[in-house]
Amino acid sequence: MTPPIDAPAWLERDDASTVPVIGSCAIGRAPGNQLVLADDKASRKHALIHRQGENEYWLVDLGSSNGSYVDGRRVAQPMVLRDGAVIRIGMSSLRFRQRTASAVAAASDEPRWSTETLQDIRVAPCWLLLADIEGSTELSRSLPVDQLPVVTGRWFSDCKQAIEASGGAINKYLGDGFFAYWVDVFGATARLVAVLTELKRIQATGQPRFRVVLHRGEVSMGGAASLGEESLAGPDVNFVFRMEKLAGSLKHANMISEAAGLVLGDRIPTSPAGRHPLPGFEGTFGFLTY
Repeated sequence: MTPPIDAPAWLERDDASTVPVIGSCAIGRAPGNQLVLADDKASRKHALIHRQGENEYWLVDLGSSNGSYVDGRRVAQPMVLRDGAVIRIGMSSLRFRQRTASAVAAASDEPRWSTETLQDIRVAPCWLLLADIEGSTELSRSLPVDQLPVVTGRWFSDCKQAIEASGGAINKYLGDGFFAYWVDVFGATARLVAVLTELKRIQATGQPRFRVVLHRGEVSMGGAASLGEESLAGPDVNFVFRMEKLAGSLKHANMISEAAGLVLGDRIPTSPAGRHPLPGFEGTFGFLTY
């Protein structure tokens, strides 16, 4: 099969056709998907291939009834795809292919996608949200094998829908969690309140139990936005990941940093969670629960 010249990754179908994977690729029966499967065993919104990092792709099942399989194993949580992996969805078999950095460099004609991703690095105030399933090991033991992928997949799907409806984006999937962000432009604070409220409603269902932390800070942005994935970097990104570990040790299901709380004000009822040190940062920092 001849790979698409303008894509860093692609899917090979049984009929020898190829589907480029540029940024995120939604797969399912609904017409709005990038890859539409005319198959009753495929859900309307079945799965997602998400590009993150320099050259990394993750498969996320969105709680489909019949599941997504990679190399014969059902996907219970987002997983990294390797070149040559076979994805089975319903009656369709798709082989994931990916260019290596050396292959791109050796190409005689530079692919269009490589120049389109060049972007100036900029610094912007952002809201940073990290969510993580609590006790994922215990959850896998408490649910029947065929129910675990449905529970976790629907959780990812519901959270993704809530975040994108509020103008945010999931930047990275983390196996049993995800990292999302919003650029802090006019109206973003109100949208944050709405998404925190919706995530708390999802938490109340208890399936699965998960933790949410929120921070606001200055973030360096750039990289691969034209491919659907923005590269985020800086101390505040590290801060929110350290903060999630702290929230877990303190047994808080919902926690926001003092920096985020100052901007949210009384839009969200909060309680003090004390001042605590974070690894890699000097001093102590104030936190709130909500």
